[in-house]
Amino acid sequence: MPQTVYRRPWPTWLSVALVFPLTIAWIALIIIQGTSGAAITIGAIDILVLIVFTILDPEVTIESRKIMPDGTVVNVRRPIVGFKRLESPLGVTGGYEVRIDGYRYEPAYIRL
Repeated sequence: MPQTVYRRPWPTWLSVALVFPLTIAWIALIIIQGTSGAAITIGAIDILVLIVFTILDPEVTIESRKIMPDGTVVNVRRPIVGFKRLESPLGVTGGYEVRIDGYRYEPAYIRL
């Protein structure tokens, strides 16, 4: 059973480029206007963007333990969401080996 790893569907700098200006605008609006409708709207958009980037990031994983058919217990990492076109199989030999970091990587819970 091969392991599966995923690449990130966007460049790393994109999340910072979107979240940083939104956070600055949110803080500025709160300082200037208090809790106005614009500040609440920008804050909600900022939080929504953070949540989306966090959930779609393949490096955000859920860790668990799994008992393999041969009886060994291994630590498993699975991303929440993974894109099929960005997945890469590892260890196609079919073994239950773990990576050097001590984890076995399995397909994402939600594959798009």
